[in-house]
Amino acid sequence: MSSHLSRRAFLGAALIMGMLPVAGCSADGIEPGHFRNLPLRTFGGYAPSDTVHLAVVGDSLSVGIVGQLTGTNVSGAWHDTVDLGALQFLGGWSKVGATTADMARSAKPVSGADALLIMAGTNDIAAKTDFDDSTAALGRIIDAVHVDRVSAAMIPPWNSAPQAALDYNDRLRAIAADRGWSVVDPWRSARDDRGEWVRQYRGDGTHPNQNGYQAGASQLIDDLAEVYLGAEPVG
Repeated sequence: MSSHLSRRAFLGAALIMGMLPVAGCSADGIEPGHFRNLPLRTFGGYAPSDTVHLAVVGDSLSVGIVGQLTGTNVSGAWHDTVDLGALQFLGGWSKVGATTADMARSAKPVSGADALLIMAGTNDIAAKTDFDDSTAALGRIIDAVHVDRVSAAMIPPWNSAPQAALDYNDRLRAIAADRGWSVVDPWRSARDDRGEWVRQYRGDGTHPNQNGYQAGASQLIDDLAEVYLGAEPVG
């Protein structure tokens, strides 16, 4: 694939996915859903000279997102290439229930990756992990994957303690600004003014339902395109 892409070659059409049950993410009495036809936006106003290759490290929320993009149920290391044009996901490590410390122990370099997306934190606040310890683990993840460009994802609502999730995100923004990481927020449309799940996207109070994962994946790609390509959504 040429790295000099036409304006509409990047995210110009929907991704057609195989049907996927996502482990550990159920919606209020509904079995984990099947995902297909993930809608993605087109972008204008960019002329990327290189494809951005991303590694992903995360917890169950990233398992659901990775499942949306790969059509596979990830548990641990994964190596499926997801070609989104000017963005490519090359693999990483994602597991249900993982804390940042678990990720730091398991993360490894991803061949060809020049940027890293970390989706972590919900399990840390559930375990009452001190944020300084979480921050140290995030640093070890980055060292293990061995890349210079890093994006940290905001964690989603957590209905058991919504303020704890909001506080974690505030601290994550601050540490990202201090360390030169970009910040993405796949869950912005799923979070209400109280920091709880919007009903249409709520699953079990910790995870989204299938509509929430679909919206989260689409928003994540929008955010990453803006961060790494300077792209503005046009549709």
